[in-house]
Amino acid sequence: MTTDELPMSASRWALHAVEFSPDGVLVVSSDGSIVYANRSIEDMAGGDEPLVGRNVDELVPEAVGGRHARLRGSFFEAPTQRPMGSGLELALRRADGSDLPVEVALSPFDEDGVYVVAAVRDVTERRRSQRRLAAANQQLALLEERERIGRDLHDVVLQRLYGTGLTVQAIGAGTDRATGDALETVIDEIDRIIGEVRTIVFTLGTSGQRGAFGQDLADVVAQASRLLGFTPALRLVGPVESVMSDETSAEMVASMREALGNVARHAKASAVDVTIAVEGDRVTMRVRDDGIGPPDLEGQPASGNGLVNLEARAAALGGTCRLGSAVPAGALLSWSVPY
Repeated sequence: MTTDELPMSASRWALHAVEFSPDGVLVVSSDGSIVYANRSIEDMAGGDEPLVGRNVDELVPEAVGGRHARLRGSFFEAPTQRPMGSGLELALRRADGSDLPVEVALSPFDEDGVYVVAAVRDVTERRRSQRRLAAANQQLALLEERERIGRDLHDVVLQRLYGTGLTVQAIGAGTDRATGDALETVIDEIDRIIGEVRTIVFTLGTSGQRGAFGQDLADVVAQASRLLGFTPALRLVGPVESVMSDETSAEMVASMREALGNVARHAKASAVDVTIAVEGDRVTMRVRDDGIGPPDLEGQPASGNGLVNLEARAAALGGTCRLGSAVPAGALLSWSVPY
């Protein structure tokens, strides 16, 4: 039944439904002329010029405009009801030249010639959600890979390093002093590598947890790198995160940020090492740089707010903060609090 055959009230309702449909509706003749456009498609296209009387090819993005006339001709040779560009990301070219993501369904009819009804739906939000979901899935896959790397480093690499260190230590016990000293140097290097690997495992394991201690430390290192022009070395010794309260962790992160900021502003350093270690009933952060060394503060109050803030943070937790000279050069800040 056509709209002409419907009762007057039903015909009006049918036309009203099409005109005010949330989806755009176009009726296009075989030569590409637009003979009807509802309000939604006019809004999608934008501009002041009505769509009726224009060619539908004008609504196709420039990148595919040359092919559209040929594809339209092929459709009218064998018209069928189907989605347009199945599997492709379609777009409608707006009056301002921008492209609007859309989906299009085609439905031909014969009324003194062949026409096609094109139902056009704005899928901007859907595409945006799909991209967010794809990014989230990619991030999840990355985090899972980081977790796997962390487990492999902890379960395989560290155990082998421990075993190698014990073997070298046993060999050194039965050698002359010079060889023993050389092997002790090797053992110290293995211990240093173990500490660095443990730090990597620690930060990898917390990389996806906003507010996690390891991620907070990694963020501070990244921020300081931009100020310093190089990346500070970070090493964790002992079960640092597990022994500290949330308050102590927060103050530690803030103090590390303050300390590295002071180095960037005053030290003229080319290298900085940060070690955070559990020592007895305390956790201690040491920040060592190879810069010009600390100012002579003997008998004088600390200059600037940086050191004052560090001392205040430590004191609030019942701890201490001291700045002194490093060997052979530079400065050493020791920030230590009970956990």
